[in-house]
Amino acid sequence: MADEPKFHSLAPICGAAETKAAEGTPAAIGAFNINFYSQAVGVLKGLQKADAPAIIQASKGANSFQGGPDKIAAMLKLAMKNLGHTLPICLHLDHGDEDQAKQCVDNGYSSVMIDASKLDFDDNVSKSKEIVDYAAERNVTVEGELGKLEGVEEDVVHEKTTYADPDEVVAFFQNSGVHALAIAYGTSHGPNKGSNIDAVKTSIVQDSYNAMKDAGLASDHFLVGHGSSTVPQDIVAEINQYGGNIQKAKGVPMEKIKEGIAFGLRKMNIDTDLRLGITATVRKYLKDNPGIGEKYPDTLGQIEKAFSGELEMTAKGKRVEPETVIDPRGYFGVIDIAVLREPATDESGLAELMALIEDRIADHVEMLVNEFGSAGLAGKVT
Repeated sequence: MADEPKFHSLAPICGAAETKAAEGTPAAIGAFNINFYSQAVGVLKGLQKADAPAIIQASKGANSFQGGPDKIAAMLKLAMKNLGHTLPICLHLDHGDEDQAKQCVDNGYSSVMIDASKLDFDDNVSKSKEIVDYAAERNVTVEGELGKLEGVEEDVVHEKTTYADPDEVVAFFQNSGVHALAIAYGTSHGPNKGSNIDAVKTSIVQDSYNAMKDAGLASDHFLVGHGSSTVPQDIVAEINQYGGNIQKAKGVPMEKIKEGIAFGLRKMNIDTDLRLGITATVRKYLKDNPGIGEKYPDTLGQIEKAFSGELEMTAKGKRVEPETVIDPRGYFGVIDIAVLREPATDESGLAELMALIEDRIADHVEMLVNEFGSAGLAGKVT
């Protein structure tokens, strides 16, 4: 019997990228959010194509969607086992609060994020240290956040960016004990990252990283770039072609992402790109297969009704308009969630659609990890 898949902590995986960067080639590890089994499979397949280690993330909302962090951990291990995936993977909580972080530590996650960025500096450090101390008992790594990213991430909402202060980065690491730190440098959450690319100040990354090097921290402490999706315009156009109405969607240009990596970012968070690709695939599939909802009324039929508005989609208690939805939890949330934790079957009617989703995600993940410089680093994780 094959050994059960195991998760690595964040530090050795990001450490492989730092080692490569120290040798003269900028590199960062891709951190990809998942919500259901086939999304995880797509990410893993892309990593296999590129021989890349990665951080696979689930947010507080993803854990709730699937019924708890234990369900996410089991789902990812099942995907790894079924694919024979042996490349290093970290399972990480993205944007967690205190309770969620502790739940994930207790239920199989190998890394967690505590987002206390709404607090002042001292309280942020104190709250982060509390989670570091709790997680240390199980050898779980911790990520914190400094500054505020504009946009909405689960129940964390910031109306505008408050840039991280590079002078505070070293003190945050030293006093909190976190292993990684997301710093606000002008990127934002969601598909509408704005048109003023000058707002993305990679000099903040450079100054923060240089301060870490001066303090002897850069080899085993890591800066994180949140809100790093590129928001490909061809995918947005495809969504709109098949009934969506996504306006003013704009991502972070790859050259800015690479500049941030060159200046010291070692973990790049990607969520929106995957949501867009999944949504485009589902919309096109339903349009290309008329009558499929009648054949599978409990699955594809329900999803069709969500997109038509016949079934209401909600997020955080508020209605989500069908034309603007990009979060798969909206339209997949109208079916039995249990079928989304395991391989799709012909009986459910989801097998063909999920295979398309897996392939689309795999291609995008492979492209990104090559751009990030982490392709080929799987064997370098110690």
